[in-house]
Amino acid sequence: MSEAVLSEELRNKVRDIVADVLEADADELTEESSFVDDFDADSLLVIEMYSRFERDLGVKVPQEDAPELDNLPATYALLAKYAPAAAGV
Repeated sequence: MSEAVLSEELRNKVRDIVADVLEADADELTEESSFVDDFDADSLLVIEMYSRFERDLGVKVPQEDAPELDNLPATYALLAKYAPAAAGV
């Protein structure tokens, strides 16, 4: 079974949301950047990301998956898991 991937447009929106929540420039976020280690994200910022994903993208991610949100690849995978209709083909 192939893993769902997000479209480039949706990936850009996710990157913009994460950058906004972390108060960072979107160009500063790399695939290897750790939200916690590189941007001092705490649990409140992760909750804000969840809220923005739901509000801005219509993707509801269960809060028990919070530990998985530490970098862009993990975030893309998590959103693809819960938003298969928004995933790219």
